Amino acid sequence: MKVILTIAMAAALLIVPAMVTADCNIQGTGEVNVISNSYPSLEIIAAAMKECNQGGVKVGFKLTKEHREETMQAFAAAKCPYDIAQGSNSTIAPLQTDGLLRPMNDLVDKYRDKYKIEDAMLIKIGKEVYAIAFQVNAQHLFYRKDLFEKHNIAVPTTYDEVLAVAEKLKAEESIQFPLGGTYKSGWNLAQEFMNIYLATGADIFKPGTAMPAYNSEKGVQTLELMKKLMDYMSPNALALDTTAVMQQFQQGQIAMANLWASRAVKMDDQAESKVAGKVEFAQAPSMVKGGPPATTLWWDGFFMAQNMDGDPDLAFKIMMQGLSEDVVKANNDATIWLRSAYKPGRYSAGAYASAMAGAPPYPMQPQISMVHAGLGNNIGDFLAGKETARESLADAEKAYINAAKEKGYIK
Repeated sequence: MKVILTIAMAAALLIVPAMVTADCNIQGTGEVNVISNSYPSLEIIAAAMKECNQGGVKVGFKLTKEHREETMQAFAAAKCPYDIAQGSNSTIAPLQTDGLLRPMNDLVDKYRDKYKIEDAMLIKIGKEVYAIAFQVNAQHLFYRKDLFEKHNIAVPTTYDEVLAVAEKLKAEESIQFPLGGTYKSGWNLAQEFMNIYLATGADIFKPGTAMPAYNSEKGVQTLELMKKLMDYMSPNALALDTTAVMQQFQQGQIAMANLWASRAVKMDDQAESKVAGKVEFAQAPSMVKGGPPATTLWWDGFFMAQNMDGDPDLAFKIMMQGLSEDVVKANNDATIWLRSAYKPGRYSAGAYASAMAGAPPYPMQPQISMVHAGLGNNIGDFLAGKETARESLADAEKAYINAAKEKGYIK
């Protein structure tokens, strides 16, 4: 698989089973210290790693909600007190940019067979493996199965098919709008642009630079598709965020939407959903048949400190003990694991299918938040009919360049 906001989704997504870990048979001597966020799937991983706390091996694992700040400080120290840290798309970028992460290609090659390391787990920047991912969240297609069956509609796999289904469902009297979209100006809107734009195969930045590349034909193509989709949404789509679209679905107002996997379980919450049991979940649509799903993956994983005080070989083996197939099999429903041994359930099938089909990761450059802000605050003018696509993209580009110059990313 191609390279894949930490979202502590395990508790919200699924019911976590009794924690079961695998026995550790790692031999040797040394100390390995780990820091991570604190939520159910990480508690499982921590317990598995601590199974190796025996003989000459000592494993310390700190679970803390303040992990990000502490990781940044620790990895910048002359000698890092932690060998391994847990993070995500947004965590890895500044650490890698500052040269604080140890590439793991040599260790992956050495232990690939022993620990059954899969390509889907490898987080790369360029050709270097900088993290091993264990879980993922993504937006994917939610749809009303009952209405699809009523109208003999196949689940759409491309955006052309989504538009065709939406046109057919315009006449369905039980709903108000065929589509919902998390198009609220700001973060949500920019995320929708990113999902579609990256699925065209285009890059956010010009090769080898921090200069933006989305004020382009692919950028225009993305906005024009978003405009077509909006024609089937609520007239106030630019004011609706993820929670509002989820509520549209729960109230039976829409038939399709791309929503986060962590919202899937809410469809069946009978205390607030009128469509319990009627919503199903599928891979995010692609731009073209056979192309990557138009969604971005938000992964959680582990990386190693460049300036660790311990043995990288031992640290890597402890890490993989916590991410082993046995741990996944014993705790299948704890999260959306990034292993083929994982058996997706009803609520995770769409995100897992999107990941396995090659959905790209959300970009990991440190300046990407500035791109996101520039897009979210400007492309709504095109969608509202106030500007051309090129004008809105130029505004987004200008906002990013100004912010990037202030931070020193662009000279």
